Amino acid sequence: MTGMNPLASTVIPPDLQQQAHDWLLRLQGAPVTQADADAFRRWRALDPRHAAAFAQARALWNALGPALQAGNAAAAPPAAASLPLPVPTAHARPRSRVNRTRRAFLGGAVAAAAGGWLMARSPLGMWPEMDALGADFRTATGEQRTLEIQGVAVAMGTRTDLRRVDGGTGLQLGQGEAQFSVPARGRADFAIHVDGARVTPAAGARINVRCVGADARVTCLAGSATLTRGTRTVTLQPGWQARLGGDRIASVAQVATDRIDAWRQGWLVADDQPLADVVDEINRYRPGRIVITGTALQARRVQARIPLRDLDTFIDLVRDVYGARVVHMPGGVVLLG
Repeated sequence: MTGMNPLASTVIPPDLQQQAHDWLLRLQGAPVTQADADAFRRWRALDPRHAAAFAQARALWNALGPALQAGNAAAAPPAAASLPLPVPTAHARPRSRVNRTRRAFLGGAVAAAAGGWLMARSPLGMWPEMDALGADFRTATGEQRTLEIQGVAVAMGTRTDLRRVDGGTGLQLGQGEAQFSVPARGRADFAIHVDGARVTPAAGARINVRCVGADARVTCLAGSATLTRGTRTVTLQPGWQARLGGDRIASVAQVATDRIDAWRQGWLVADDQPLADVVDEINRYRPGRIVITGTALQARRVQARIPLRDLDTFIDLVRDVYGARVVHMPGGVVLLG
């Protein structure tokens, strides 16, 4: 089909995306030696997908300059089809602030194109940290999973990791969101651990636990649960939510449970929230990344109900309602400005 970008449609495995990303940053950094040049050529010749992965990374690098309106960006590497590498020199090339910005963004954006679980640190939070890879149960970006553990029905949201604790009778939520439905007959030995707190659900309880970054909260949707952290213990009834902060239970208040439960129904609900917060949540579900480049746009308030199966409708909403400029780039990266 005419007008299609073959690079954008090439499916590259996560490990090759990461390798291409590493090579691009390496070639843009300090002086490149002949050994580097030979190693790169060998890597590129191993598999046709290597050249495609590098070309995708390079295309994103080139797009970042004008898309971020960063002025005179540093030159991009030559085309992957015939890459004449720089001659080794005694001094590193100057690194402008623009170049550092693009390099830092690329560190997350290229890897995000893979949409998988990578053994690397995520500078932009686009994939789980290495700790999550040691979990007993985990979900990838956009994935939800339902399972039964110790007789308790567990619904795992996107980018969530769980570990067995308490000798296998309890579960610890590292990052992400999950709901726990305890059977009517109960499990007296079952507990949920999150951010230094212990949650003990009563028989027949349904508890939603969320820990995303520094935002940790426990919401009772049905039945009751006892929450203990440090020296404080509270009992949560239906519709009550406890937020955790520092080393304490920061607050306990009533909340709208339909919004808490929306992800189970296939929706993301924004209730008069800053656009930046809504985008952060969408980025947990959507492969790639949406980046807001204008500070004024970040603060705009959003009231919306967004289907998880078609999150890009939100991009159209921001463009139509707020007049935002939309720039689509490789790997599912979208700039809103």
